[in-house]
Amino acid sequence: MKLKRVLLGTVGGVVGLAAVAVAWGLWGPLPIHPTVERQTLAQIMDSPELLTQLGFVDGTLLDFHSGKLDRISPDDLARTRRDLTAYIKEIEGFTGLTGQKAVSQQVMLEFYRTQLDLLDFPWVTAAAGLYPVDQLFSVPVRLPQFLTNAHVVKDVKSAERYVSRLQAVRPKFTQLADAVREQARAGVVPPDFVVDKALVVLDGFTAGPVAENPLVATFAARLEKAGVGDADRQRLLAAATAAVEQDVYPAYRDLAALLRQEIRPKATADAGVWRLPDGERFYRAALRANTTVDIDPETIHQIGLSEVARITGEMDALLQGLGHPDGTVAERVAQLEQDPAQHYPPGPEGRAQELADLKRMSDTILAKSGDWFRTLPPQPLDIQAVPDYAEATAPGGYYNPPALDGSRPGIFYINLGEKSREAKFGLPTLVYHEAVPGHHFQLALAQNIQDVPTFRKVYPFTAYAEGWALYAELLAKEMGMYEDDPHGDLGRLRAELFRAVRLVVDTGLHAKRWTREEAITYMRDTTGMNEAAVTIEIDRYIVMPGQACAYKLGQLKILELREKARAALGDRFDIKGFHDVVLGSGGLPLTVLEGQVDAWVKQVRG
Repeated sequence: MKLKRVLLGTVGGVVGLAAVAVAWGLWGPLPIHPTVERQTLAQIMDSPELLTQLGFVDGTLLDFHSGKLDRISPDDLARTRRDLTAYIKEIEGFTGLTGQKAVSQQVMLEFYRTQLDLLDFPWVTAAAGLYPVDQLFSVPVRLPQFLTNAHVVKDVKSAERYVSRLQAVRPKFTQLADAVREQARAGVVPPDFVVDKALVVLDGFTAGPVAENPLVATFAARLEKAGVGDADRQRLLAAATAAVEQDVYPAYRDLAALLRQEIRPKATADAGVWRLPDGERFYRAALRANTTVDIDPETIHQIGLSEVARITGEMDALLQGLGHPDGTVAERVAQLEQDPAQHYPPGPEGRAQELADLKRMSDTILAKSGDWFRTLPPQPLDIQAVPDYAEATAPGGYYNPPALDGSRPGIFYINLGEKSREAKFGLPTLVYHEAVPGHHFQLALAQNIQDVPTFRKVYPFTAYAEGWALYAELLAKEMGMYEDDPHGDLGRLRAELFRAVRLVVDTGLHAKRWTREEAITYMRDTTGMNEAAVTIEIDRYIVMPGQACAYKLGQLKILELREKARAALGDRFDIKGFHDVVLGSGGLPLTVLEGQVDAWVKQVRG
């Protein structure tokens, strides 16, 4: 993934810093941190869509972009390769660095090199993701969300630029179609079920009348909310309707026809990337980019199987103690999930009680955190319900970090939709993972690091961020949060089992040539999740190879480093000091994190 894909909503400060960097550069070579700021800004400025998502120059004199969409072309891909190569050479040129400057060099080289490695395949395209079109993350799925949510309509000018973007959809989809054909000529097509699901997305988007399409319907509401006058409102709404009818709908229908006529006949049911040209090497590159460690797929698979066996054994003991002795672990957990006692009553009172309980859990563990952490994030944490309109598509819970300028707290969003609500026994772990001491501690503290580039404050590295959050679930148990809550501890183990199963099915699909059906069966029978939910998960792993391995491998690496430090330091081991080191430099590749812990151990030993 390109750098511009991962800095959404958090890097406004980089513009001012980069301006200083550019000015500094007029008098000579830049130090490493201004150099990183400049490189980051260059990536941001190359993306009209990212600039709009950041929102700090839309509607200003610097707004050259908000009527445009990102490009998808071989020239853009070639430029990205050249840029990454140049960035690597520039960062490698610094010598004699110490402290955070040395860490920045290691971090940026790891990031750039792994991104460049993922582009080292002739069939890779400029479209984000493994395949240019899929059912989850590709342009046809993301673009309507971007246009209706990110593009702010506040006056006539911003509304006219919205219409310009609607008119730009067809040229963008032409580039997207070229990327699909380019991959197909290289022998790369998505699995047949991915094509079928993508067709459902494409067909569904054009199924209704143009006036009822979200691109038009939400535009009408936003024009009115912005106070645009009647004459302009009618003109702009007519222009948007025409653009959707003449540009957007034909673009979606043409792409659907391409998939049906040219791609679907070539597709097979084979799911893993092993079937792609040089697919084994691509999977290893994807694993490295997502996990930031060198570990072969077979080793990951065996780790997964071992962890599944351990966790399942612990869950069995807990279930027996709770009076559930019969059936497989998966069957018993599924039965427990259906217990009415494990669910809040529907309606406002039940929702209010759940929010209050989550707040109580967060406050309780925060009160204990001073015994385990020397540094606590000063930014406040808020717990809010996912907005009603997003309940159907949002996950069970997620975390948004605070605004860099302090204008917004960290927010843990909990999905209270009746079809999405977590059973009570899973809620404590969700709090400890997403909020305290999980993502809130990790992401909020990263923003407070001094004298590092913005990239270091906001880029989490999946294996580090999710590894920390999974470690935080276990840490909560060590902090005594489950002492009188065996159901909650069962929820913790179930969440850990889910991450361990991911190691097995991801490597099974992409390295051991499992079928999609084999992966679905294994995950369903091991976790007790219903088949519909499992199928969505498996299909995500198929189009995002390696990503699902980051969570568990990150947790295991942090635990490994903790025990290694404890063994080396003995009585001098300090858990607060260890947590300071792990969280004290922002998101890190696991290889760099290991070096930081080793240096801390050496320092403590004197």
